[in-house]
Amino acid sequence: MFCNQCGRENPEDSKFCSGCGGSLVTDTGTKDDEKNISEKKGSKKKLIISTILGLLLVIGGIGAFFVYQKKQEEKRVQEYVEEMAINSFNMYLEVLENAIVISMYSETWSDAIDNGNDFNVELANLKDAYKEKGILQELTETQSEIQHSMKYLQDVPEGYEEVYGVLKEMYGVYVEFADQAQSPTGSLLSFNSKTNDLYSKFNSLFEEYLITMPADVKEEYETYVDKNKNKEEEETEDTEDTEDTEDTEN
Repeated sequence: MFCNQCGRENPEDSKFCSGCGGSLVTDTGTKDDEKNISEKKGSKKKLIISTILGLLLVIGGIGAFFVYQKKQEEKRVQEYVEEMAINSFNMYLEVLENAIVISMYSETWSDAIDNGNDFNVELANLKDAYKEKGILQELTETQSEIQHSMKYLQDVPEGYEEVYGVLKEMYGVYVEFADQAQSPTGSLLSFNSKTNDLYSKFNSLFEEYLITMPADVKEEYETYVDKNKNKEEEETEDTEDTEDTEDTEN
């Protein structure tokens, strides 16, 4: 190794010149060390920035997931409310429809006994007439729809447990009442007694259901009632207009 200051040759591992005493250590090592330190600092800084960005992305993803989940739950609750309102309205209407059929069974049964006729034959004839008109089939189909709806309503959102419990009791009574319309059995006395008990029980539960209703279910129920009321009025007006037209033509 030669000295940069006096040119004297020195051993390779010498740090100072044996001739002039000058330093034999060059700045290259120091500069390289500084460069390496700078590069390490730069890499560490990039790693920290990357880690922070990664955490922000994760937090953002989690936040987006919770927002999505909340919206999905709100949508599910709204659908549940609509289904419950429609279900209870249809159930109430079907009890009234079944009551008309049951009332005719009871009247025919009573008349047959008073007139000394075979009430089994009379009831069978009435039932056949209902079948031909599709009345019993329509009642059965609607009952299946209500049953399907009740299965959907089993997955109860938080806050709707109480009103669902009342609706479930209503459904049990409704099914028994509907069986009366499909298959009149027993004696006339027992048939009428069971019918009255079930009808009274359903109405009591329905009143409890209206009281237990959460505000959103009640609002949806009233909206559905008004919608069907308007529909019936329009159908009645159309029927009257048709009859007036036919009378005019005649």
